[in-house]
Amino acid sequence: MHIIIDATTTQDQFAYAGIGQYTKNVVCALVRQYPETNFSLLLFADKPTTLCDVIYKHRNVKIVNIGKYQVSDFKNDLWYYSKVLPKIEEIKQKDSIYFCPYFWRNFPVRKLPVVLFVHDMNLPKFNMYSQKSKIHNQIRKVQYWMTLNKCMKCKGILCNSETTKKDFLKYYPKYPKDNVKVTYLGVDLDKKEVNIDDILPKDYKERGYLLYMGGGINRSKNSDGVIKGYAKFLKLLKVKKDKLPEKVHKEPPYLVIAGGKFQDQGLREVQELNELIEREDIKENVIFTGFYEDNQKYSLLKNSFAFIHLSFYEGFGLSPVEALRAKTPAILHKNPVYEELFTHVAKMVDGADPDETGEAIYDICTKPVKYKKQVEEAYQYSMKFTWEKTAKLTYKALLE
Repeated sequence: MHIIIDATTTQDQFAYAGIGQYTKNVVCALVRQYPETNFSLLLFADKPTTLCDVIYKHRNVKIVNIGKYQVSDFKNDLWYYSKVLPKIEEIKQKDSIYFCPYFWRNFPVRKLPVVLFVHDMNLPKFNMYSQKSKIHNQIRKVQYWMTLNKCMKCKGILCNSETTKKDFLKYYPKYPKDNVKVTYLGVDLDKKEVNIDDILPKDYKERGYLLYMGGGINRSKNSDGVIKGYAKFLKLLKVKKDKLPEKVHKEPPYLVIAGGKFQDQGLREVQELNELIEREDIKENVIFTGFYEDNQKYSLLKNSFAFIHLSFYEGFGLSPVEALRAKTPAILHKNPVYEELFTHVAKMVDGADPDETGEAIYDICTKPVKYKKQVEEAYQYSMKFTWEKTAKLTYKALLE
């Protein structure tokens, strides 16, 4: 079997987001576990990739140059038909299968069998195809459905949760249900602490911090809910000051928001987030790390008193599983997939209710012993999610 994979999400603006991390990890696991299978990876010639060096050392892998870097945007189809499709035609064999980890880049259902990975149905659920303007949103909406509708000709669909599978079949009820498989994602977290002093305040160890990472800036991520819940938490600290245990520091814990996109002041959503922080009068307590290295993720999680993620909708939830793996208590919104996966191992809240969120943060901050058993159970649960398992299920679907 010859598998062609579009690996460009390990190079574009999604390289460090869930989509890019999925592509990187599932490709690496597939190549390692199936040395007798030939893989052709479509990559830009002039852009670094997050694919680990081991990929280039395997004899069963061929890197296919598809030209200069093209950001994923409204010009995807032009780039696909002019550069990518001709290259696919050139390299395809009798036993070729196309594995597509990200459908916006387009896929060749008329040329060879395709297995498509669907991460979520977030955009249609929130009518949020573009946040630039209403015109942009309408244009991208047309492109979205023109491309995704080709899924009806795919030989198989992979989803990262039962929730995503259910949502996909709501939009495509005529697609053969048996051909939609669930392949939960894995966790790739090196449990080795490194220095994070350069991205956090000098007194972070004394004051402690609540960590928000992996949230992105889309409105459905509910970053506003994190800010409002944290603001309520600070008010609770003041109101209940006399009742606090000695372990709670005199200065309130920080809210650390990790990720490069949160510092892009050219984005309206980032500007609105900063305006909210100003209105809540908590600016001196909110820390933006900016871009952080992959090897700093574990230390950021491990040193926080809690991890928070209040997204209204997700396909899976890599960051929450990473928090569980780091033995960090997680505060999560009761969205469908988080209820599917994490109800028994996390503090579940209504992320649209600042009072409930603030109370949850306060409880974990002031009563860490109360959550010790849950944290240990959550760690053991997180061990079930491995990229080896994801790759095995993916390969099985490709064989079928």
